[in-house]
Amino acid sequence: MESRNARLFSLIDGKADVVAIVNSGDSHIDHNFKYFTNAKSGVFEGSIAFVGPKKTTVVTSQLEASSLKGLDVNVKVFGTRKQFEKIVGSIASKYKTVGLNFPAVTYEGFRRLKKSFKGKTVDVSEEIAKCRAVKDRDEIRKIGESCRIASRVADRIPGMLSEGMTESQLASKLSMALYEEGSEGPSFSPIVSFGKTTAIPHYFPGKLKLKQGDLVLTDFGGMYEMYCSDITRTYVFGKASERQRRLYETVKASQEAAFSGIKAGASEKDIDAAARSVIDGTEFKGRFIHGLGHGLGRQVHDGGPVLSPRGTGTLEVGMVVTVEPGAYIDGYGGVRIEDDVVVTKSGCRLLTDAKRELTEV
Repeated sequence: MESRNARLFSLIDGKADVVAIVNSGDSHIDHNFKYFTNAKSGVFEGSIAFVGPKKTTVVTSQLEASSLKGLDVNVKVFGTRKQFEKIVGSIASKYKTVGLNFPAVTYEGFRRLKKSFKGKTVDVSEEIAKCRAVKDRDEIRKIGESCRIASRVADRIPGMLSEGMTESQLASKLSMALYEEGSEGPSFSPIVSFGKTTAIPHYFPGKLKLKQGDLVLTDFGGMYEMYCSDITRTYVFGKASERQRRLYETVKASQEAAFSGIKAGASEKDIDAAARSVIDGTEFKGRFIHGLGHGLGRQVHDGGPVLSPRGTGTLEVGMVVTVEPGAYIDGYGGVRIEDDVVVTKSGCRLLTDAKRELTEV
C-alpha cells in the first residue's frame, strides 16, 4: 500500500522538495500534522513536521516528544528558541523549495520558519487536500467504527425523547450516549432542534421544550481513534401529519437518488443535481438550501470531495463523503437525513446503518 508521504509527493510532482506542516498556538494546530506523523496524542504547539517523500522529521519540544515514541518518524527535540532555529535551519537548508499548507499557517509560524530558512516556499494545500481525500484501509476501518457507534446512538434517540424536555437536554443525552457506545467524544457540537427550529440547518440547541407533533432533528457525530462520523436523523414526536410525512419521504427519496449515482468517476456536481432534482420536482422546490455532502475523516469537514452545485471534481475509490439532503420551511420545520459512505469502483458502501425510515415516537 502506498504510504501517505509517497502519495503526497506523487501529487506534488516536483513542485516542492519537502513539505513543512507548521503549528503555532493551540488554536492553530494543523490537522495534517497528526495525519503525516500518525501521532495519537500530544498537542504539538510550535512544532514543525518536515514531510519528505519517504520519511517525516518532527521538530518538537521535550513536552511532546514522548507522544512520538514508537512511530516511524525522526524526532529532533529543542529546548530553547535558538535550538529550534538551529534545528529547523539544518533541516530546511538541504532543500531549495519548501511546500506549505498556506491556509493553516499563521504569520508567526511562517515568520519562525523563514527566520531559519531563506529559500523558496510554495503553497501545496491543494495537493495535501487531494492526498487526504482518498482514505487508506486503516482510515476507512476507523471511520467505519466511528459511524457504527454514531448509528447505535441514533437508534437510541427515540427512547430518549420525553414531552417537555429541552433541546439542550437531548443534546446532553446523545453526547453521553456516544461515550457509552465507545466513542472518544463528539466530533462537533451536536445540532438538536424541535418543531419550527428544525428549519434552521445550523441551529444551536437551546431551551425550547418538546411537544406533541414536533419534528425532532439531530445532527451529531463521534470520534474513534481520531476519526469522525457525521449522521443526521429526523423523527416525529407523536403521529406525523401528512405534510410531515411527505416532507420526510421526499428527502429520503432525494438521498436514495444520490446513493444511486455515487461511484468512482462520478461528477460531484451531477450527484448533487440528481438529489436536488428530486426535491425540486415536488411541492418543496427550492427548500434544499445547502450542498449535498462533504468529505469526512480526521475532521468533520475533511476537504474534498464536495457534493454541491459548485463541485468541480470527480469521485475516486476510497473517498468518504456525507450524503445529507434536506428541505426546510421557515415557520414550520425541516427534515434532513445524513449518512456517511465510502466510494467504491461501482457504487458506494454505507458506513452508517441507523434506521432511515420515518420514526414516530
